[in-house]
Amino acid sequence: MEYSLTENDKDLSVARKIQLAMVPHTIPAIDGLDIDSMFMPCNALGGDLFDIIHISKDILAFLIYDVSGYGVTSTLISAMAKVCFSKHIRTIQSPRAVLERVNMEIIRDVPAEFHFTAFLGYLDLHDNKLTYGNAGHIYPVVYRKKDATLIPLKGTGTFIGVFENGFYDEQSIYLSPGDCLLMFTDGIYQLYDDNVQIARKMFEKHALDEFNNGTHNKLLDSLREKYSKCVEQEAVRDDITAVAIEVLTQSRKNQIKEQLGFDTGDPVYLQFISYFEEMDSAISVILSTLDVYGYPDEAIRKMKITLTELIVNAILHGHKRDYTRKVTIGHVISRVKAEIAIMDEGLGYDPKALPDPTLPENLERDCGRGLFIVRHYVDEIDFNERGNRIRIVKNFSISES
Repeated sequence: MEYSLTENDKDLSVARKIQLAMVPHTIPAIDGLDIDSMFMPCNALGGDLFDIIHISKDILAFLIYDVSGYGVTSTLISAMAKVCFSKHIRTIQSPRAVLERVNMEIIRDVPAEFHFTAFLGYLDLHDNKLTYGNAGHIYPVVYRKKDATLIPLKGTGTFIGVFENGFYDEQSIYLSPGDCLLMFTDGIYQLYDDNVQIARKMFEKHALDEFNNGTHNKLLDSLREKYSKCVEQEAVRDDITAVAIEVLTQSRKNQIKEQLGFDTGDPVYLQFISYFEEMDSAISVILSTLDVYGYPDEAIRKMKITLTELIVNAILHGHKRDYTRKVTIGHVISRVKAEIAIMDEGLGYDPKALPDPTLPENLERDCGRGLFIVRHYVDEIDFNERGNRIRIVKNFSISES
């Protein structure tokens, strides 16, 4: 019997190490976001886990789930779930599709008595849009700084590992600077009351007070303090996991709009290119829009020459043919005027320092002629201080000489 207990202790110790190894020890450093997390295990082995996956420059995935039951089996299923999620999250940017595929794999490989809840969200930093799906998990909340309110992210979804034809919907919400997404597992309720309904109300009031008077970091610190007190009282019966993601800045799309010289509320159509071969496609989008709004053929012809000149300059001189860099093109076109901005990632230049191409000594020099033509083809032109962004305006006119 003593041998059996010793072996069992070893198994539990190994399982605990596996569980802790699966918890992210470093949080991705993402410009514009402040992310904090807490994972407080109880004495019994549980199946709580979270993950934060940086998929691309603009896409971040947030996952939290809770496997039913306790013990080594729950920990192993939790590990299996993490592998399944990681595989699909990186290849399918749809919460619904990922939850469906993970459910099918768990149904196939895991005994029926085990299941788990999960919440999965994709945050697109381009426009701060959070798209999420919920598989029976307790609702995360979003703190709206502007209104000082908590919004529950309610969604419809069955537990993972129960039904072969599990159903999961997909919803989305836009986040603004100061807003905070808070995900957690139900173990957090034990810090407040044994009655789940009462505990949730107490928790949400506590969270709202902390958000209004401080930050999400302050909230998580207070939860850690509550956890420590419960440990002293031997009142911790479940793992406690929470992840908070605060949006610090406006969306990257709005940042780009401002860099291009537009207002954040302007309906700017953005394009990004790196190669000369991509120019025609990008330019045709703008020319087609001019045509839709009835700009004269001559104005469209001149705009094609203008855009070609500016984009070639951006790639050739701004980037010096470094095709890893992006030229950003934004336009807003109406029946009143066409505003177009082009920005490269180069060091910029002083347009006033360009020589006058009409002077006799500069007639054979390949410098300044393109900008000279552009100035005669558009009604307004301006540069940013750095000199790597040019914005042109062409007013609408029936006649074009």
